[in-house]
Amino acid sequence: MSYNVPGRHAQPSWDDGSPTPPWGPPVSPQQPQQYPPQQYPQQPAYQQQPSWHQHAAPPPPPPQWQQPGGPTQEDRRWAYLRHSAGTSLRGINAIHVTRALERLHSRDQPLAPHGVTLFFVTEAPAQHLGYQVLSASRWGYAGPEYDNLIAFLTGLNATAETFIAQHEKAGRVWDPRDPDYLMVNVGDIERPSTPTRYVGIGMETLNTDSRQWYEVVPVLLSSGISSLQAMSYVPGEGAAQLVDGSEIRVVRDDNKRGRGNDLICNNPLDATQVYSTTQNVPERLGTQLRQAWPAFEELARTLAGHLNPHGQVW
Repeated sequence: MSYNVPGRHAQPSWDDGSPTPPWGPPVSPQQPQQYPPQQYPQQPAYQQQPSWHQHAAPPPPPPQWQQPGGPTQEDRRWAYLRHSAGTSLRGINAIHVTRALERLHSRDQPLAPHGVTLFFVTEAPAQHLGYQVLSASRWGYAGPEYDNLIAFLTGLNATAETFIAQHEKAGRVWDPRDPDYLMVNVGDIERPSTPTRYVGIGMETLNTDSRQWYEVVPVLLSSGISSLQAMSYVPGEGAAQLVDGSEIRVVRDDNKRGRGNDLICNNPLDATQVYSTTQNVPERLGTQLRQAWPAFEELARTLAGHLNPHGQVW
C-alpha cells in the first residue's frame, strides 16, 4: 500500500466510470489544499525530569550496627582498639619467633611456643583518638609446664586467682605488672605515669595446623636462617578477647597469599564499614587454639572480673 502526499505525486484516474473512492475526490492541482496554522503549546521555562528520574530508588540503609548519623566517637574508639589489639598480638607473635630462635643459638633455656598478652589503655592526647594501647606478655621456657597450651593457661589462671585473693583480703587491687606479684615478663611491664585500664587478653602460638614449632626447630638450626627470615618462614596464630565481648582471631603466615595475614572479629574492625568479620571466632581458630579456648575464656573472666568488672574503658 502506497502513501501519496497530496500535490506531490499523481493521483489515480477515476474517469473510467468507477465510483468515487471512499476518501473523497482527488484534490485538483489548481486548488492546493489549505491547512490551518498549527498551534503549539507554550514550553515551560525548565526541562521537566523524566518519570524514571523523579521516582528513583532511595539509597540503601546503613548497616544495622551503624548509627543513622554515622559512627560515633565511641564507635571509632572501639573499632580502633580492636584493630590495634589484633595487630599488636600479630606483631608480638612475630617477635616471639625471633626471640625463640636467638635462644636456640645460645646457651639460654629455649622458649616455649605459646604466649599470653594483656592489653591496657592509657590516656594520650597526642595519639590517635586520644589514647594509647599498651601490651605486656608472658613467655615461658620450654618444658611440660608451658609446652602444653591448656596447662599453660590453667596455671596462669590459678596464679591470678591466688594473687587476687591475697590482694582482696588486704583491700587492694592486684596489678599483673606489680614487680612483687608479676604475671608478665615481656613488653610494657613498667606502668606509665598516667592511669591505665585493663581492656583484654590475647593468646598466641607458634604451632599451627600446617607447621609445629618443635618440628621446625631442626630446620632452623641446620639452615643458618636469620631471625628476620624466620619471621617469614615460621607461621603463627593468636586470639584475643576484650572486655566489651569482642573476639579476634589473628593469622600470621607470609607463605600464604591473600588472607595469610588477616584479622577477623565478631565486631567491626573499622568504624565506617564491616570487613573481615565473622560471628563465631572460636570455630575459625586452629586446632590447638580451639581446644584451648575454654581455658582461655576462664582466664579472661578471672582477669576482667578483678581488673575491669564493669567493662569500662573510656
